[in-house]
Amino acid sequence: MQDGIGSRSEAERQLIAFSLHGEHYGLPIASVQEIIRYTPPRLTATARGLIQGMVSLRGRVLPVVDLSGRLGKTLVVTDATRILVVEVSTGILGLIVDRVEGVMQIPTHRIEDIPSAVASDAVGHQIAAMDDRLVMLIDSERALAGLLPGAPAQEPDPARSEPARHEPPASRAPRARRAQGAPGTPPARRRSAAAPQAPRSRGRPRRGRDGEG
Repeated sequence: MQDGIGSRSEAERQLIAFSLHGEHYGLPIASVQEIIRYTPPRLTATARGLIQGMVSLRGRVLPVVDLSGRLGKTLVVTDATRILVVEVSTGILGLIVDRVEGVMQIPTHRIEDIPSAVASDAVGHQIAAMDDRLVMLIDSERALAGLLPGAPAQEPDPARSEPARHEPPASRAPRARRAQGAPGTPPARRRSAAAPQAPRSRGRPRRGRDGEG
């Protein structure tokens, strides 16, 4: 029995299928906590990027995301519009969709990787052919995790610390070169130091000459 269950889970993926602007998408069923009716986001002053605002879900504040802008479209709300409550590594958010189509089981042999040139700007990196339609498998971490407030700020920190670590050796290098050049420079410094004394030494013979004259 366990072998049968294991082979079944490996042979297919369970997704929450939904449509958005005429295209079909799927989210891993494990990442979707629940499905709620569409509620217009409030606190629109907090809106930024794809986040349209906030809604209250049983006393919990939920940022609401609309992917229409990324698709070059504008959201049109209907009676079928829903919000998927999705959990990602950075928190929980709501995803607006046009229609929820239910649970879909996709055989793994029908899932293919999207070419890298296209996947770089896509919300997922895999697609599946189901009957006469194409279903894009959304990578929730890739498409949604970075949208929550505070998420992008955590990534630049290591990048900023790395240059700081390399700066001291770079700044020490010129000093080391100057230190190496120091043995050769003292004569020049002594000459420059003696330079102001030269007029004094020259001044004495001039006085002598004046005396002789």
